[in-house]
Amino acid sequence: MTDSTEIRKNIEQIEEAYEYMLAYAAQGRADEGAGPDGAHIRTFLVQFIDATDKILATSDHLNATPPVSKAFVDALKKDAETVKSVMSIMLGKDNVSSEMVDNANGLISVRSYLTALFFVDKAILS
Repeated sequence: MTDSTEIRKNIEQIEEAYEYMLAYAAQGRADEGAGPDGAHIRTFLVQFIDATDKILATSDHLNATPPVSKAFVDALKKDAETVKSVMSIMLGKDNVSSEMVDNANGLISVRSYLTALFFVDKAILS
């Protein structure tokens, strides 16, 4: 599998996790275990972190893709590390509420990271 294919696969994993996070945030759960799918939020947070780690591991491929600048890749890496820490903070809590996920979804660094990934997928890897 090429690095581009691997990055795209991981972007899809992040997109799937983020879509779940959006749906979870909209449910208004005070308690993680409330409802049939409550506990699955942790699975998707881990999926998000794992896919981000894999993208970071292949980020040198982006540096080697003209005309991508080192500054762009460095910003992507910084946002990735911030987002991983946000997901890890939530995983460290005894309860992951909808409000907590909603606030995480609204963070500028999360939005910046996701937007950069979608740009990578559609403009750099295409």
